[in-house]
Amino acid sequence: MVIRCIKENHWEHIYGQITKYGKTAPLSLQYDIEINYNGMEYVLKVQPESDRKIVALQLHGIYPDGEEMGAKDYGLIQDNKMLSSLLEIIIYQGANKRK
Repeated sequence: MVIRCIKENHWEHIYGQITKYGKTAPLSLQYDIEINYNGMEYVLKVQPESDRKIVALQLHGIYPDGEEMGAKDYGLIQDNKMLSSLLEIIIYQGANKRK
């Protein structure tokens, strides 16, 4: 888990990006943001907090599943440096999925 405090003048924009491009489940406070970074696809799970903080909860890598054509497999990435890096990309470049 990684926590970042966002400057007041940037909060509305960053929060708007997360809520616009992130996917959420019913009754869930977290948003899943898909990121394509360096040719690899990831899902970053973040939770905005009321005191202008963004909490990055988990990072999943998306891999092709060899058993079925077009199927995907997900793996939990436990490297906090990678979690922090992708959170920084969301904060400074926006949450819109780039290809």
